[in-house]
Amino acid sequence: MNKPYIIYFLLFASMFFFVVTNSADRDPQINRLNKVSNIIASNDLASNRSSQNEFQHSILMAAYKVPIENIRNYTSQLSQQYGFNGSILVAKNGKILFEEHIGRKDLRLKDPIDSTSIYQLASVSKQFTAAAILLLYQEGKLDIDDFATKYLPDFPYKNIKIRHLLNHTSGLPNYMYAAEKNWKSKTPPDNQAMLNLMGKLKMQPYFKPGEKFNYSNTGYFILASIVSKVSNQSFSNFLDNRFFKPLNLTNTYVHNPNEASKKEELIGFRRYGKSYIAIPFTVNDGVVGDKGIYSTASDLFKWNQSLTERTILNDSILSKAFLPGKTNSGKIVPYGFGFRLKQEIDTELVYHNGVWNGFSTTLRRYKADDITIIILSNNSFSSITPISEKLRELSKDFSKYDPFVSFLENTNIYDINKLKDDLLNFTDIPRVEAVEIIERIANIYNKQNTQFVSYKYSEVSSLNQVNQQYQILLN
Repeated sequence: MNKPYIIYFLLFASMFFFVVTNSADRDPQINRLNKVSNIIASNDLASNRSSQNEFQHSILMAAYKVPIENIRNYTSQLSQQYGFNGSILVAKNGKILFEEHIGRKDLRLKDPIDSTSIYQLASVSKQFTAAAILLLYQEGKLDIDDFATKYLPDFPYKNIKIRHLLNHTSGLPNYMYAAEKNWKSKTPPDNQAMLNLMGKLKMQPYFKPGEKFNYSNTGYFILASIVSKVSNQSFSNFLDNRFFKPLNLTNTYVHNPNEASKKEELIGFRRYGKSYIAIPFTVNDGVVGDKGIYSTASDLFKWNQSLTERTILNDSILSKAFLPGKTNSGKIVPYGFGFRLKQEIDTELVYHNGVWNGFSTTLRRYKADDITIIILSNNSFSSITPISEKLRELSKDFSKYDPFVSFLENTNIYDINKLKDDLLNFTDIPRVEAVEIIERIANIYNKQNTQFVSYKYSEVSSLNQVNQQYQILLN
């Protein structure tokens, strides 16, 4: 389009919107037209969808206000009473309902931890390694019952299957001991260098493959090495190309201690007297697969959702990750592929904890009521499990509100007479509290009304009239 035509078009558009805007107060129909014109003029559908999502999230937050406040009251005590420093996220049904960042990025300084703070995931990294193996399996590039030596011919341990590595029944010795005693270079060994060292040392296995369960970091670094060999690229590049970028995990990566740290990357600390000291990188930080992935709380939640929704791995493949392993004698192993498995009284728990160089982490999914809990810390925090369990107890209260949330999503909250009858069905929620929730949501609807082309109930009474009617419900 030529510049003169662009100028004429803009002048015409400006005059049109000026007329519509100044007529809006006198004519509600024109007011709605004004809203439509603004959105069309913006030509930004992505922005509109984002606003719509924020609107829906605001309604959820209003409906779940009481259990959210109970969680916040608990987490507000964690720093003072337990010394917690880090990030906490609680979600239900794929929606983040609580996210809080407590403490400081660097415990020697004052900058607060925030949503962009990046943590070493420690052993929570193992599920990414297992997922990489399963993706290659899904594509027919390997089989989980293949022997590791098929892909790593120089691997000095025979008869160990990929399955043994995945569920910690391989019997492999601890590579960290080998590095700490025998590695002489100032540069930490990477996976290939560690494989070479283990081959040279000929360390004895702890037991025959499949004989019993023994948690093994060595097994997962071997798995990462297999991923690299089969894909013909580094483990870091494989995860980046096949998981991190497709899932928009913009703050997630495999760390390389020989490269400069990212701006928001945290370091681990441990207490020393009344203060903290930073924990430097060690000789074992170059090996990845068992650890070494860095991420944020929100990215880790996206990852969790991709597993729940089968975004990359299909259901038949991913379901194998959540099946307990077995020893040669048939004894059940409470570990799948990259996940610990635990049957609780009211739900199945799929989870993994991590501890490494001052970082303490956990990712937990309670299947029955679809609760996800993520805790990331960088100050050698030692109470991740009890805090997770307390958050789980508090999050159970969300279930009381689930029918009410479903009701709100499918009803006209401005139909006061109908609400008065329907509210009788929600015996778990006090009537006064239910009315307060509806009032909060009515406010949200009215505030957000100017941002959308339409929504379910665009023909509404004034907010004052609605609030007056709500008071009738209290009588």
